[in-house]
Amino acid sequence: MRSLRNILLTNNHSGRFKLSFVICHLSLIFFLLPSALFAQLVVTPQSATINPGVPVTLTAKYGKIGTGVQISENGVSDTLDILFNFSFFGKIYNQFYIGANGWISFSPNRQAIGVRTPPLTIPDFNSDLIPRNCILGPFVALSPKGSGSPYIYFDTIGQMPNRKLVVMWCQCPMYVCNDLTVTFQIILNETTNIIETHISNKPICETPEFQGKATLGILNESVTFSKGCVASPYKSNSLWKANKEAWRFVPNVTQTIYTPDSIIDYNLISITPDDKIEYRWYEGSSTEPFSWDSTVVVTPNETTMYKVTAVLCSGETFSGTITVTVVPPIPNAFTPNGDGENDTFEIMGLPSSAITNYNIKIYNRWGQMVFNTNDINLSWNGKTNNTGELCTEGVYVWIIYYYDKENKIEFSNKGTVTLLR
Repeated sequence: MRSLRNILLTNNHSGRFKLSFVICHLSLIFFLLPSALFAQLVVTPQSATINPGVPVTLTAKYGKIGTGVQISENGVSDTLDILFNFSFFGKIYNQFYIGANGWISFSPNRQAIGVRTPPLTIPDFNSDLIPRNCILGPFVALSPKGSGSPYIYFDTIGQMPNRKLVVMWCQCPMYVCNDLTVTFQIILNETTNIIETHISNKPICETPEFQGKATLGILNESVTFSKGCVASPYKSNSLWKANKEAWRFVPNVTQTIYTPDSIIDYNLISITPDDKIEYRWYEGSSTEPFSWDSTVVVTPNETTMYKVTAVLCSGETFSGTITVTVVPPIPNAFTPNGDGENDTFEIMGLPSSAITNYNIKIYNRWGQMVFNTNDINLSWNGKTNNTGELCTEGVYVWIIYYYDKENKIEFSNKGTVTLLR
């Protein structure tokens, strides 16, 4: 009896194997701390062990994709659903509207269409043009309909009775200062009726023709002097910038001038599509990325750690890692003699749920095909799959092909294996 421990298996073809018996589809979803509801890093599968040079597909997916909203300059959206009841100044609402310039409301506010300048002081609240019954998160002149739009997204996430409506302005250009962008969120919390605003980045746009001021806060339905509500003064009547800041509001119908209930921990919730996220992949200890795509294919010949970073809306950076463990080389010989050891020719890897249109063919030295299958879990036992006859000792050529339909990746390769009896 011969053992492969004695003939071992050094055929690594200079690290150029691309064998379709296995492909690992690793999905990385990054942490959003400190919110436990959304702080999940899901890696599927949790570990990857392969033979040298086997292709591994690594895919980074951050957060979930919200519904994009196209709004005209200074416009107001159509009616949108919250999907839960929300109390605002004592009234219950289940629908809302989005203003292009950084606010949401519970009334249509058609009179505010075309209004670019936010309310800056208490007397301004009496204006018939400003939005009412609304949350300014902040109200600032924006250009959300240019190249790269939509810049505004929303989604209702979580499970009742703790759902959240998240409305996000993601890397939205500022009016006049189109090279400057803002990223912020307005969040409504089910049951508690708490309002949150989280600002990732709000720069100052200051030009001669445009003052670039902004207002952060909430306004009630009547917008009277006694019921006018704004945030702290430095957020309402001056040029101001913010970076990773957040506030909480709990409206009380008996209050006059409203200030934030508290400054809270900043925690942006991702509802962002991939075209607003920049991915960078790193191999080992390298500081130079080798790919900027969300999906990459790697063929390591030794155990390697891969790191990916995701930059969200040109501001937030999150990262994840995965280690691909590489075990001894792919067999170049096997002994199908029924002793229970090395009886089949197979390649070590993981289940291939991402592979479609797989095929392997094995030929003898005269070019005759002796084995052919579309099942990647079926190994070769040294017999012809047409007649079941034993194949003779010798060198055989294998050819492999697969097409990964999900990621539109095609692979083919070939090599040799020696059959010993």
